[in-house]
Amino acid sequence: MRWPWQRHDRDLFRIGDIPVASTYAAVPVNPSTAMQHSAVWASVNLIAGSISTLPLAAYRRGERDPLPDLPPILRAPSAGWSLPEFTYALLQSLLLRGNAYGLIVDRAGAGLLPSQVELLAPDRVTVEANGRIIYRIDGQEVDPASVWHVRAFTAPGQVLGLSPIAHARQAIGLGLAAERYAAKDVQGGATSRRPHQRPGHQAGTRRPAQGPLAGAVPRGRTRDRRPRQRRPLPGGQHPARGSPIPGDDRANVATIARYFGVQPELIGGESGGSLTYANVEQRALDFLTFGLRPWLVRLEVALSALLSSTTTVKFNAAALVRTDLLTRYQAHESAIRAGWKLRSEVRELEDLPPIAGIDDQEGPAVA
Repeated sequence: MRWPWQRHDRDLFRIGDIPVASTYAAVPVNPSTAMQHSAVWASVNLIAGSISTLPLAAYRRGERDPLPDLPPILRAPSAGWSLPEFTYALLQSLLLRGNAYGLIVDRAGAGLLPSQVELLAPDRVTVEANGRIIYRIDGQEVDPASVWHVRAFTAPGQVLGLSPIAHARQAIGLGLAAERYAAKDVQGGATSRRPHQRPGHQAGTRRPAQGPLAGAVPRGRTRDRRPRQRRPLPGGQHPARGSPIPGDDRANVATIARYFGVQPELIGGESGGSLTYANVEQRALDFLTFGLRPWLVRLEVALSALLSSTTTVKFNAAALVRTDLLTRYQAHESAIRAGWKLRSEVRELEDLPPIAGIDDQEGPAVA
């Protein structure tokens, strides 16, 4: 009897007891296997690494100057983890699964604000919406007030954020399948020969016929000396060479880059045009505006929720865009002359030691 559903349909609706892959390329894709794709790893590391190393400052609502020190929970948010490590792991969970969970294990102060948050592996957490939001950790229900839940890619009526890996699984599976085909073909060609291949025999050659049948061609047929074309494998892999067809590999990297909102050239792909020094700074600004800004806002809101209602946090995104030395110094000079930046602020931006009384010195005359 013929099974009425295709393989992908059986997996989608969980019909039947045959274990099947989750993609048309017959490669299972989940957050762990997806990180084996170099484009996924590069995209996640680019976003998480760029944001986790940015300076972070805390502000009182309505005040322009930052607090001299970060609140204790931001200096050491988790046991044994620094703030950059904590932020990197938080972003990695959001980028791969669309959700991040933290368990508030300690509170302090008059308002019993969180003083320690331990990030949880998302596989340990289940969320149910049955008249109320129910969180379970390792199968045990916990108080929702003790769970710090950060969502990305939110959708109306959904308690959880959407998973980028689940939506990009076909593109990721295609890339993983292409890499596996290439690795197997290269390994087979380098370490072994075909079972029927004789020693000294070159692949792709045929032993000439001997005796009176040498050179004979069956009646009614002509000799076709054109080489046989082999059918490419998924992802542009050619079984005879084990190397990807460049266009298909670029297309796969570009597709994954679009899912993560980064430019392909930032993760080793191609931009499709010339990238000169004149537009390198503009490309960095584009990445900051369209690629990182949504994540910065999400994190600032999530981290501010751990503090008092009068305190907020903000990343210093200007650290990502560094112009050349001459342009930067000219901008500093213009700001000092215009009076909207102090010399001490310029020295702080340039990581130079403070000089007492430098702001009291009379500035140069404006030409």
